[in-house]
Amino acid sequence: MNPADLVGLGCGLLAALFIASGIPKIRRPFDLALALVRFGVAGRVRPGLGRLLGAVEVAVGVAVAVSPMLLPAAVAALLLLVAFTAVVLRSLAAGRSVECACFGIGERTSPATVVRNLVLMGVASYVAFAPGLPTLDQRISGILAGTLLTCGYLLISAMAVVKPFSARLDGRG
Repeated sequence: MNPADLVGLGCGLLAALFIASGIPKIRRPFDLALALVRFGVAGRVRPGLGRLLGAVEVAVGVAVAVSPMLLPAAVAALLLLVAFTAVVLRSLAAGRSVECACFGIGERTSPATVVRNLVLMGVASYVAFAPGLPTLDQRISGILAGTLLTCGYLLISAMAVVKPFSARLDGRG
């Protein structure tokens, strides 16, 4: 795999994750607005702020997928990830695990959230500063692979929250 293939894959992964994260926030902005209060970022629940942040995430995802100039789009993704990670780290340092509304599935913040974001920051940095731009074919392949990886991640995350295969031994459920 050459560097442009990796940039295409990085673009696809970032695009899919940001779009998958932003759409639920646009559709159900109250969840994110409540999370922002729980994180201590906002003083009151403001659904418009949740919808705006979701729209920004979708816009960044689309820009990373299709922009002919990757540096601004990837830097925007990197800055969002840094901001999200700082908020999560502050919350975890205070001993709070907050339902983050990250992907609209009831996920709670944990050290794994930080690790995920650090990996994505590395991907965004690579996309921003890697030599060479991916061709259209490399971008399309990257978007397809990134979408598959994102779907797998979201499936595993949803199963961790819903726990469809857990058995209760106390007779309730």
